[in-house]
Amino acid sequence: MITEITKVEISKEQVVLEGVNLETIFTSEDLYEDLPEEPVRFIFDRQENHGAALRYLYKIVAGNKRCKEAKSFGEKIESLVGCILSISESFMEK
Repeated sequence: MITEITKVEISKEQVVLEGVNLETIFTSEDLYEDLPEEPVRFIFDRQENHGAALRYLYKIVAGNKRCKEAKSFGEKIESLVGCILSISESFMEK
């Protein structure tokens, strides 16, 4: 899902990325039509599957130019705000 990240929350249990679904805009018939924003939340659990979700998140961060200057993984994640990313829908909160 193509998403613009608007907010990042980092806790001991999980990392949450909030954003706007851009696929609805890109796939609409009239690109100039005013469409409502569809908010989405992606949850990356730190413990589930031995941290597989965080490894996926690390691949997203590692491939983003905006994150290159950050020193820690947390700083890299926080620098995603404002970026447009393609994130697997399997992490989307339902």
